[in-house]
Amino acid sequence: MLVVEDDSDIASLLSEILENEGYAAVAVSDNDDLRSQLDPRPDLIVLDLRLTRGSADQILQSVRARGMGDVPVVLLSAAGDLPERAKELAVSAYLAKPFELEELLVVVRKFL
Repeated sequence: MLVVEDDSDIASLLSEILENEGYAAVAVSDNDDLRSQLDPRPDLIVLDLRLTRGSADQILQSVRARGMGDVPVVLLSAAGDLPERAKELAVSAYLAKPFELEELLVVVRKFL
């Protein structure tokens, strides 16, 4: 599983929580880091909508260009337009920040 989050503290926390639940999770901060982590193919991508370097759009383009359009993507954001952006980006699910960790785990379990 890939966690794409530019805030290193949040990325580390999410990865640690997912690993404690038995999932293998790797955190990356942008599209450049992502490229090196797409082999092996991830089972799920947890993606922050607003990244400092790059964008969710670019991340999704990279993933889909590599034939991984069927990999479930969970979009995270505090943006007020999150439901609309999630629909535009055709992601599998979304969670509004702040969210309860159990909410994230329920979504992850749904796809894995």
